[in-house]
Amino acid sequence: MRIEAASLDKRATYFLMTSFLIPRPIAWVGTRSEDGHDNLAPFSYFMGVSSDPPLIAISVARGRRGALKDTCVNLLARRDCTVSIVSASELGPMHATAAPLPREASEFESAELVAVDGVAVDAPRPERARVAMECRLHTATDLGSTHLLVLEVVAYEIGVELVDGRVPVDALEPVARLGGEYALLGELLATP
Repeated sequence: MRIEAASLDKRATYFLMTSFLIPRPIAWVGTRSEDGHDNLAPFSYFMGVSSDPPLIAISVARGRRGALKDTCVNLLARRDCTVSIVSASELGPMHATAAPLPREASEFESAELVAVDGVAVDAPRPERARVAMECRLHTATDLGSTHLLVLEVVAYEIGVELVDGRVPVDALEPVARLGGEYALLGELLATP
């Protein structure tokens, strides 16, 4: 089957791409608005970009009627954020933070999460996150329906014991996004 990309509308393209670009890690992004309101939102269009300097990227699609989402507004204005990796025990609260709330409402409060302020950045993170990165906006590219935000990692908050300088997968228990579903890691395969 061949599908011309131009033949699909935005919604069909989203569902098609998210069904095969899997598994995707989930970036749980904490930001603060210019008037001091904390925001926490999950994004599964998320990836590592570079180790030198340490860069990650998230895509933030526009909301209803083309409005910028709070995360994008806050990052473009203040440039600071935290990015936490979602663990299995955080799946419920993470899903709750995806709900649309008024700009002045805090997803931390609505999901009953304790917010911890960053040290190097003026942005909150979930206290229970096993791995969080404090980040500053490096590059923002407006792609029309989406902003591609490249973030420079300035510090790591790691709540599990490292093994040989790495976070053990079993201690992290990362959640992946699979189209409209979530997954935990199954069988791990050795490098061939």
